[in-house]
Amino acid sequence: MGIGDKMEVMRPDRWNNEGFTLVEILVAIGITVVVMGSIFYAFKSQQDSYVVQSQVTTMQQTLRGGMYMLTRDVQMAGYYTSFDPEDYTMDWDNLDGDTETIRPLLYARNNITGVTGIRNNTDVIVIVKASVTEGRELTSSEYASGSTLNVNASFLDENYCGVLVQSDLGRAEFFELDGSGDLMGSLTESYSQGDRIHRADVIKYYVDDDANRPGLRRHNLGNNESGGQLVAENIENLQIRYQLDSGTWVDDPHNPPSYTAANVRAVQIFLVARTDNPIRGWTDTEAYPMWAGDTYTPPTADSGFRRKTLCSITEIRNLGS
Repeated sequence: MGIGDKMEVMRPDRWNNEGFTLVEILVAIGITVVVMGSIFYAFKSQQDSYVVQSQVTTMQQTLRGGMYMLTRDVQMAGYYTSFDPEDYTMDWDNLDGDTETIRPLLYARNNITGVTGIRNNTDVIVIVKASVTEGRELTSSEYASGSTLNVNASFLDENYCGVLVQSDLGRAEFFELDGSGDLMGSLTESYSQGDRIHRADVIKYYVDDDANRPGLRRHNLGNNESGGQLVAENIENLQIRYQLDSGTWVDDPHNPPSYTAANVRAVQIFLVARTDNPIRGWTDTEAYPMWAGDTYTPPTADSGFRRKTLCSITEIRNLGS
């Protein structure tokens, strides 16, 4: 380039300042919303499925646990007592809501209605047995006869029902204690060294009337409990029937003169459990079969719960005439 030549200045191309159009932005937002919605729907579906399965699993475990406790006690009905008379004139805290004082070793009330603390249209079973763990032999200085109980039985301090058993198992008697530790009524037999004394368990199973979360409760009147202990939550129904030595199934095991609790050979138990909370979008319209001709239909107001049923037949080992 010569001295007199003009210098050509290189200029950059004009900057491209064009952005996305409004249509492009709206399309991108729409795609993002669809993708995020699909992800959220998949997550929500998985979460709902997990919650349902978790509740169903808990319900099944609760149902099995409640049935285990109940059948274990039923198997022991009449333990160390089956040589005693069939009935006992003792008022066990008015345990079944009426005024009777005669109780068999296995007692039932069916489809209860209007009893405070017990869910309507459910059954109650009362099991009587001697305590397995709290018992011992009488020493040489101890005896029981008539209206006298000269026994150091510390395990009865907070209890008021007991069982005395002769050493040859020829006789056993229930007894009640008053608040001072004295016998209420008189003993038929006499008991001395070598005979045994046990705490008596008088156990009532029932479904409580908690509308939000009904549960299976176990109330041991033999140790003067103030109320039933919760065995299993969310148990909605308890139904029971009894098989006699003739093979016949009955609702009431104590219906003299036709039959008595001593004729019972097996107990069939039907439990219904429900989930802890209602399931969204679920309506339970099923009629759950129990035994021949009988079904359980859940209340319409509680149709949003999932349910499971469990049925068990338990042989009675210690009753029998």
